[in-house]
Amino acid sequence: MSSIAPKHSARRTAGTLKWLTASVDRLVCKACVALFMAILVTMVLQVFFRYVLSAPLTWTEELARYMYIWACWLGAPVALRRGNHIVIAVVADRLPQRIAQVTTLIIHVISLFFLTELAIQGIRLAIRAHTVEAITLPIPWSMIYIAAPISGFLMILITAEAVWANLVPIVQEVKP
Repeated sequence: MSSIAPKHSARRTAGTLKWLTASVDRLVCKACVALFMAILVTMVLQVFFRYVLSAPLTWTEELARYMYIWACWLGAPVALRRGNHIVIAVVADRLPQRIAQVTTLIIHVISLFFLTELAIQGIRLAIRAHTVEAITLPIPWSMIYIAAPISGFLMILITAEAVWANLVPIVQEVKP
């Protein structure tokens, strides 16, 4: 009975991580769609006020830029989860399956270190920039910079799911 419990627990953990990342993916996709719709509205306002009313708005270009930054940072975890980032797999495709699994696991662990550093340094930058205000909008720069660590945390979650999904088969192969 003890040999069944770890397999069941591993599957439950994998299922929970998969559900969590799928939920985050759906939420972030909706946020990105909302951001791009807001960018469209902002740019239409900019064109309308500049060319139709001859009274350009000073804040629209900056707001659109900041929303685009957020959309890009939030889109990165979605692309990571869906496997849409650029990958060079020439060597990995030619490796035996077991070595490819271990190599993939090592790459994910290295990615976790990078993403953790992204999140930590992003938080530090946002804290330092909190007293600096944007040029035309009354918001601190920290509101723009905080997108990077949020994206980093989401990618850590997604990479942790990938590590777990790659680790479970390797561990099950090793156990007698």
